[in-house]
Amino acid sequence: MHSPTPEGPRDRLVELIGGYRRTALVHAAADLGLADRLADGPAGTAALAELLDLHEPTLGPLLRALAGLGILYQDDQGRYGLTGTGELLRRDHPHSLHSAAVYFGGMSYRAYAGLGGAARTGDVAFDSEFGTDYYDHLRRHPDLAEHYHRMIALPEGAGEVIAGLYDFGGARSIVDVGGGNGSLLAQVLRLAPDAKGLVLDMALCEPMARETFSAQGLADRGRFTAGDFRTAVPAGGDVYLLSRVLANWPAPTATRILANCRAAMDRGARLLVFEMVMPERAEEGTFAVEGDVNALAHFGGGVRTRREFEDLVGSAGLVLERVRQVDPAAHWSLLECSTGEGR
Repeated sequence: MHSPTPEGPRDRLVELIGGYRRTALVHAAADLGLADRLADGPAGTAALAELLDLHEPTLGPLLRALAGLGILYQDDQGRYGLTGTGELLRRDHPHSLHSAAVYFGGMSYRAYAGLGGAARTGDVAFDSEFGTDYYDHLRRHPDLAEHYHRMIALPEGAGEVIAGLYDFGGARSIVDVGGGNGSLLAQVLRLAPDAKGLVLDMALCEPMARETFSAQGLADRGRFTAGDFRTAVPAGGDVYLLSRVLANWPAPTATRILANCRAAMDRGARLLVFEMVMPERAEEGTFAVEGDVNALAHFGGGVRTRREFEDLVGSAGLVLERVRQVDPAAHWSLLECSTGEGR
């Protein structure tokens, strides 16, 4: 006779099993633009269906479900409005999570759904689900690429944190390798007034990066060049930034990216790698573990331990000078690398 399953563990597993439903509902709200339509105040189901050209009998249960999640509320007149949580799904909110909701509930969800198959075959889950690799998919779908780069942009203040760990005072040329929409480089340039900066990334990122530099008064100091860091990296930088790039690639490709940075660096130049560093032992709630499996599902990459970083950097001809923790709870660290030739 089996002992009954403890209620706590059972409830926990049931919650995990059904989590996809909540993700799908939030994704639907973001994808349909409900929060933008409700920004001016509550509206009834019929009015929303007409405004958004939606099927009213289907929209009604969806709105009720979102109210059940606390994304919306329903007033005494039966109209639906945004809660404080729902406000974050507005595109124009200063702390908007709209792009994250579209990204994680859409193509990212499909990549995660392919992890079981990937474990059987060794293929990259995303590639198997979509029939192409991640970055090629973004090139074919610029709208998704925009959501992705807005979602991964480091929050305001991240540049100050990094600058608190590395002195950019003497830098004259800063190259952000894989810098996306230029948000991190813009923050760093504001803290290094004598420096000019260059973002290297896919061509589809150029309009976003130029918009970032222009909006922050840095159009004369921030530039963009289209390229593939797996092939080459622009030479002449005093400081190279590689922020949240290496986890997206398996070891051979990550080594090649680092070697390209090394080839571009002059004596005395520095490469700053901003990545999570995996602790030696995984435990429940370890944030780096989530980042690890996310990189695996989408790219076939992963979060590395300090020892793995030392091997990776060394194989690319670089020297790992020091590792500084940025956020111990989330395992974010700044790894400072040199050519080993001195200044």
